Amino acid sequence: MKFRRSSGLAPQFSGYPLVVFCLPLLLVLLASAWAPAQEQPRKLSLTLSPINTQTVEDPKDKSKATTHRQSATFPLGPATYTISYYAKFAEGDSSKMLGTEGAIGMPAPTSCNWYHSGFLFIELNGVDIAATSFIHSMTVSEIGQRGILDMVWQHELADVRIRFLGLPDADHLPCEITLEPKTELTSIKVHARCYPSFFTSWHKRQGARRIQTPATLVKEGEKATVPAKDNGWAVFYDEVFDVAKGEGEGPCAMLLLPEEGQEISFVPTGYPVETYITFPPATRTIRMAFWDFKGKTNADALERLRTGAEAVRQALQTADFTPQPVRSFDANLFRTELEKALQSAAVKELLGAKTAEVQAWFDANKTSFQPGAGPMPIRMQEELLQSVEKLNSFIWEVRLAELVSEL
Repeated sequence: MKFRRSSGLAPQFSGYPLVVFCLPLLLVLLASAWAPAQEQPRKLSLTLSPINTQTVEDPKDKSKATTHRQSATFPLGPATYTISYYAKFAEGDSSKMLGTEGAIGMPAPTSCNWYHSGFLFIELNGVDIAATSFIHSMTVSEIGQRGILDMVWQHELADVRIRFLGLPDADHLPCEITLEPKTELTSIKVHARCYPSFFTSWHKRQGARRIQTPATLVKEGEKATVPAKDNGWAVFYDEVFDVAKGEGEGPCAMLLLPEEGQEISFVPTGYPVETYITFPPATRTIRMAFWDFKGKTNADALERLRTGAEAVRQALQTADFTPQPVRSFDANLFRTELEKALQSAAVKELLGAKTAEVQAWFDANKTSFQPGAGPMPIRMQEELLQSVEKLNSFIWEVRLAELVSEL
């Protein structure tokens, strides 16, 4: 939804007493001053970096390409997580994607562990969504007592959203993957890549990769495919590069809701460790959590998952990933104020073209606000999050215009 740049209401209201405009603000300030002091919950300062685009030239054929980078940082307390997006495409044409190591990275807490240049891949019908389509939006959709990052793709196979949820004082980063197919899905797979504790081959060192789940231990060089229901979490570590021995950065781990997945395939090589999780084709939401145990020993990480995984699983299962601006948007109130604006010629005149623009948006999306409509579609949420401040502002502009028209 795009609104025209607002010229403000001040010119139309210039002849009215200043108190009309200042009274609401004055009441809010007085209420704040009289309210008893209360300890406020710690808030997250989730930040989204500016988009960085560059033109690069292939040294061999001299062809040019555009690179696109952006990252979001979650300072949770025990750890600071960073999620990055990277894309490369033919110069100036994002419809022609070029190959990279990966689109979704985790550069912090460490560049190893969940790989900084590509740790999470969503594959539908064998197609890597982020590798074959440019991201539609990367936005901070909630900030305050929680921090939420949305990454949305509008792929020809499906609309896909990855939503990362940061919680104060948490040592892990949960995420929710939502799928809205446009064609039949015959296979759904999540692929995760990590380099546990150390970039072994890069430094010409030999490690000993290990994967420990509740039911299985997989050693470097082995391959294992196990049922998801018995292996709801996994710790990825290296027996050589253990902080307890003065080596490496520390292990990493992941957790999924075991009832959601079908099977998990582990491929621990001497360098990257690949994990492939297969889900039923009817799956529409997937929830996971990721840990980077920077500075922790292998024993620390194993103990954390063995004793704490169940509590995290329960919290992940019941968490409401819906951003606060979406949860708090009152569609009925908005409809009421819109009807007021449409019924009053004076209000319509004061608000100008904005009323028609808002009405067109609401009419196009009103079915999503009806009782029993189910979860709000990805695109609808994306549009609402981009416009909710202006929509809420419209409610107050209607009320103010109504007040002024009666003076």
